[in-house]
Amino acid sequence: MKLFSHSTGRLIFITVTAAILLSLGSCSKNKKAVYNLEGTMILDVKQSTDQELINPTVYTNAEGVIAVLCGYGFEDFDEKFASVKRKFGVNENGGLLLPLYYPEDFKHGNTARISDLYTLINNQKVKGILLLGSPEGTNIALARIQDSYQLKVPYPVFSFFPQDDVLGMESTCNFVLEYERTSKEEATTESSIEFDENIVELVSNAIKYIYELPGPLPQDNELSYHVQKIVGENVKIHNFKDSETGIASINHFVIDKE
Repeated sequence: MKLFSHSTGRLIFITVTAAILLSLGSCSKNKKAVYNLEGTMILDVKQSTDQELINPTVYTNAEGVIAVLCGYGFEDFDEKFASVKRKFGVNENGGLLLPLYYPEDFKHGNTARISDLYTLINNQKVKGILLLGSPEGTNIALARIQDSYQLKVPYPVFSFFPQDDVLGMESTCNFVLEYERTSKEEATTESSIEFDENIVELVSNAIKYIYELPGPLPQDNELSYHVQKIVGENVKIHNFKDSETGIASINHFVIDKE
């Protein structure tokens, strides 16, 4: 007795083939690239999907480290950003991050010299730099790095909540980001940072963005788009304006107070 006819076999083959094609189609939809009008790929920093949580991205220093300067307000980076360190890993264990702690890693006796940033950075294969609460004089060290590349640093440099000279930061970083401050607060050199989950997510987004970038962010009309992707779509930002001249900076952004 025939239990399996040729016509039945063809039907099963067609059904299985269709199922495979549908599966491949759904996978390709989840991996589509997005481009702007100029044909430039748009990077997208988004919340992790369930699949990404099951199979998280393994970040390594194969393409270079991301140096994270932990300055004023970020001295206890290990504690408050423990989840960030676990996610990206640290350089000494083959991970992505190279945390640099100010003033500890910059001390000569009892004196901390931020100028050492030049040596600490240039001794590494660097994928990018993230400055958190950078102290006064950081821009001078960054200018030395710029000079070593004939003003064409090949990797991104982001500055969050700097305590350094504003113009110096703007001239040596792809962009500067800080919270909105009153004119009285702007007159002071240092400002306090209140930590919450938003700060941790912001830093994590910035590191991921640097990791995915092929090079530095140009200071053009699309810069605000990139900054908005890093801070999140629900966070309002605007260009920083000098309180005396009223001139808006092209690469200095302020997070609006709620």
